[in-house]
Amino acid sequence: MPFIRIDVANGLSTATKKRLLREPAEIFAEITESPLDRVRSQVHELPVGEFAVGGVTIAESGQQAPFISVDLLAGRPLEQHRAIIERISACVAEIVDVPIERTRLRINEIPPHDWGIGGVPASERRKAEIDARRADSSDG
Repeated sequence: MPFIRIDVANGLSTATKKRLLREPAEIFAEITESPLDRVRSQVHELPVGEFAVGGVTIAESGQQAPFISVDLLAGRPLEQHRAIIERISACVAEIVDVPIERTRLRINEIPPHDWGIGGVPASERRKAEIDARRADSSDG
């Protein structure tokens, strides 16, 4: 269901990449009360000379600037969005050892009819779950 992509400059250790793949996914699952096995994650490494902040490459600054993109089904409460932004940003900043101010996170909401699960739109596959989430978000 959800997909977490973390863009960083290359050069991270295998252990660091494993943490980036696991810990944000665990946080997402906890916040959204979703099974961990539904969360997909990816670390996307970019060459240090091809990733920049304000036109200054990571090669020049020597400091990572993680960009996190979280794709999820539309309809989750805004409180969950806020918790995802706060906790996953802090987690990634800690893992790559940068100030949180160097971290950015974007949430992309996908309509359930545009998200496929096992070759079937999520709107059909998980209709009861989606309807319950929509009802919860409209109550708050």
